[in-house]
Parts: sequence; C-alpha cells; structure tokens
Amino acid sequence: KKAHLVLKSLPSRAPTLSVQPGQSLTEDSKEGKMLRNFIKFEQSLKDEGFFEPSYLNNLFRISELALIFALGVYFFSLRTPFSILIGVMLHGLFGGRCGWLQHEGGHGSLTTSISAGKRIQKVLIGFGLGTSGAMWNAMHNKHHAATQKVNHDLDLDTTPLVAFFDTAIEKSKFSVKYSKIWTRLQAYTFLPFTSGVFVMLFWLMFLHPRKVIRDGDVEQGIYILSSHVLRTIIFQWATGWQSAWYSYLVGYWGAMWVSGVYLFGHFSLSHTHMDVVSEDVHKNWIRYAVDHTVDISTDSPFVNWIMGYLNCQVIHHLWPQMPQFRQPEVSRRFKQFSAENGLDYHIITYGEAWARMLGNLDTVGKHYYNLKKQQ
Repeated sequence: KKAHLVLKSLPSRAPTLSVQPGQSLTEDSKEGKMLRNFIKFEQSLKDEGFFEPSYLNNLFRISELALIFALGVYFFSLRTPFSILIGVMLHGLFGGRCGWLQHEGGHGSLTTSISAGKRIQKVLIGFGLGTSGAMWNAMHNKHHAATQKVNHDLDLDTTPLVAFFDTAIEKSKFSVKYSKIWTRLQAYTFLPFTSGVFVMLFWLMFLHPRKVIRDGDVEQGIYILSSHVLRTIIFQWATGWQSAWYSYLVGYWGAMWVSGVYLFGHFSLSHTHMDVVSEDVHKNWIRYAVDHTVDISTDSPFVNWIMGYLNCQVIHHLWPQMPQFRQPEVSRRFKQFSAENGLDYHIITYGEAWARMLGNLDTVGKHYYNLKKQQ
C-alpha cells in the first residue's frame, strides 16, 4: 500500500518505450497466455502460505550465526596457528552467512514488517560485513529489475577488474583500459583477488561508508564501526596477541577476505555465465528470471545451506519477497509450470555451476587477450 501511495505522489509522464511484441499480458498469444497462467500460479502459492515468513526459521538462522561466531572465538582461544586459521575461516563464514540473511531482510521476506526487516538487515550487514544495507539495496534492486541487462545490471558493471561477457569493455559506461594479462588470468584471480581483496576493500573502505555519511545514517555507522572495533577486540582478547594492528589485519581483514570469496563466488554462479540482454531489448519480469538465471541443485540440502537458498535464483528472481527457505519446494512446482507453458527452466548441479562460471571467465579472458594482441 505504501509503495502505491509513493508512486501516486510522484510526477508521471507517458512511457517512452512500448512493450515489445509478444510481451504483453493481454495479448492473444502463447506468451500472453503464459503470463496469465503465471498470475494464477502465483496466487495459488499465496493461498498456500508460501509468502508467509517463519519466525522459527529466522530464530534458527540467527542462532546458527551466533554459534558460528562463538566457535570462531573458541578456536582463537586455543592460540595455535592452525586453530587461529580455523577461527578466521569460521568468522569469514559468519560474515558470509550474515550476507545471506541480510539479503532477505532487504527484500522484506524475513518479517511481515518491511521496516523491521530493514532494521535486521542493518545489524547483520553492518556487524557481519562492515557495510551498509541501504547501499546494498540500491545496487541489488537494479540487478533484480533488469538481470543480465547491459548497463542496467550492476553485477555486470565490473570492468576492468573482471569481464563477464565478450563486449563488457566496449559497452561499459566508462572509458575502460584493461590489462591483457590480468584479463587473461581473470578466471584465476576472480576469487582470491577480485572478490576477496579489491571488492571488499572498495566496499568497506569507500563505497559503503560514503553512503552512510551522505545519508547521515548514524545507526548504520555504529554497526559498521562495531564490526571493525569489537571484532578486533574480541580476536585480540581470545588470542592474547599484543598488537591491535596485527589483530585487526589478521582477525578482521582475514575474515573479510573469506567472506568476500564465499559471497561473491556464490553470487556469480547463478547468472554471470548466462546470455546478456542488450540495452534496447525490454523483456518481461518472467523472461529476465527464467532466461537469464539458473537454479542450482535445488533438491540438495547441502547446496541450499552453503548458498543460503540463493541456489534457487530463478525462483528468487520471480518472487524476491518470498522467504527463501520455501523456494526449493516452489522450484519443484515450477518445473511443471515451465513444462506446461513452454519455459526453458534451467537447473544445473553445483559442480556444473562452478565449471560454467569459471569457464565463462576463462573464455572471455582469452577473447580480450587475443583482441589486445591483434591491436
């Protein structure tokens, strides 16, 4: 209701783009029929309670986060190099899994109150990842609005650090110069360097703090500051290290490196290797989700856990406000809907997803390496 009120209060104009042929809900076409059937399918899911949050599930996932964090502190307290390494990895896992849960808070699928969900998001992303919920939402909503669309989906706007498709540099909004060696090796640098180092440093030290300062978001700033300070203090206390600087570097940034590799590695599995959408092509909501993302081993409890249910990417893009733990069951039902309505619903294995994602990076890297050699 609030969204509709806000929309009504904004200035309006006639649309400059018309819906492309075959994409209209009212058309007497195969696509129009599919869209009408989709509305009925969605209503059946609502009637069965698939959009209702589960506070028991929320409690379980928050308890899991507390347990992982406590286990990390325990391993720090053993004070051996190996146990400290395990502790850093556990705190990196903690940050990554805070990322999964805050993501749901941002989408409004955690509680019946959107404001409460956003408040939970602030705490989780602030303390768990040292970043801003508002900045995350601003970027992530663009990804949902036009998935894999050139110059619209910010998940593709990553050059020159990484190029996900073979015209990424040419079609970048900015004048981008790139290294042929770095691009050629991007399949090998993407996880340890691009995801773990460069993105995390840029996000934590510039992009997200800038958003907090511009918005005057004191509450979010406190959570971010506590991430840097309290987690360093806890690490130093548990390990007995004398140097606060080394504690910050190893205990905090070591964990952030693990979180970055874990999160961005898994985020990239579900769509970066799929076909991109040109700027002048305007698809409907269902086509963006079904044609340009994939689901991954949705029947596997392990994959559901390790990917925070974002292995159900197609289902999540169709219904981002649906609690994600319900989506594996919806995936099973959507298979039948897709078969009946001529949709090519992609479900691949976890291993295949990694192979496709890294293989795509390697192929695009070779393309730009050879292109540079010819110039």
